[in-house]
Amino acid sequence: MKKTVFVAVTAILFAAVALLYGVGNAGPGESAWFDMQGCAFCKNLTKDPALMKNMTWEHYDISNGVCSITTVKPEYKKSYVEARTAMMDIGKKLESGQITIDKVPMCGHCQAYGKIQMMGAKMEWVEGSEADVTIMTSDKPEVVKEIKAFAQRNRDELAKMEQAEKTHVH
Repeated sequence: MKKTVFVAVTAILFAAVALLYGVGNAGPGESAWFDMQGCAFCKNLTKDPALMKNMTWEHYDISNGVCSITTVKPEYKKSYVEARTAMMDIGKKLESGQITIDKVPMCGHCQAYGKIQMMGAKMEWVEGSEADVTIMTSDKPEVVKEIKAFAQRNRDELAKMEQAEKTHVH
């Protein structure tokens, strides 16, 4: 159960700032990398329309994986915790068999995250008063490579979305 709940918690941490810049575009036959409306996990982040604009998200390669840091302005912490709890509830329902994975729509990001977890990546999550920290690591070089590729894809997609937001006329 802890592992599935961690999937929900980590999904919120990795996808957190995607809504700041919009939703990634999908090619034919693939899910958007970030899908804040269609992904069962990520859509919880949009319940408070101001939440995403009041969060930061950073991730850094480390020797055997990635360290991600999410911060939320204190006045939006309640919304963040509510979104995180809703995501964890989905994880608990999956773990208990109340719902099956085929009934849970996921964006490309969350699908890739699940793949990394199934490959045996070690996941650690620390909730702090100022930030949440997620550490994804492995002793297996092929898993480390996948973790780092996942993090790079997140950085690339977010950079594209940030650039699009800067050039978008309001």
